[in-house]
Amino acid sequence: MKTRELKGFTILEALISLMLMSIIVTITYSLFNLIGKQLSLFNEEHTQVLEYNLFNSTIISDIEESNDFNIINNEFILKKYDDTEINYTIRDHYILRQNAIKTDTFKLRVINYKSLDNYKYNLLNKILKVELRVLNDTISTNYFFNKNNSEVINTMYLNED
Repeated sequence: MKTRELKGFTILEALISLMLMSIIVTITYSLFNLIGKQLSLFNEEHTQVLEYNLFNSTIISDIEESNDFNIINNEFILKKYDDTEINYTIRDHYILRQNAIKTDTFKLRVINYKSLDNYKYNLLNKILKVELRVLNDTISTNYFFNKNNSEVINTMYLNED
């Protein structure tokens, strides 16, 4: 009687293939983990830049519609021409913008803010200086509150305030 030999893998061949497969799985997992971290970091940076751009465009729009502002404690209050107010409240890691209609939140870290006075043509124009921390960098911005033409004419020629 003739016996047949069954062909198969030896234990050494099986161990080598398992070792190669585990190396490939480990490299693949590390690659996906690295890509995930990079995407998360990119998303965080992109979100901070978008928050800053949204805050900047919103406050510029509010300033264009305003004629004065005051700083009280941790708030600066914009007074619009129609006697409505917009309050910007500064907290540790965010800024709240409140008006009669809604409340917005900007996730920005404010380092410093102050009011500066600019005397030009014997008129007082106010400047709001804000320093923000975005992407581990300090951004210093100046927002100008210029008086409108009627206020300039009244003050210069008619001595009215």
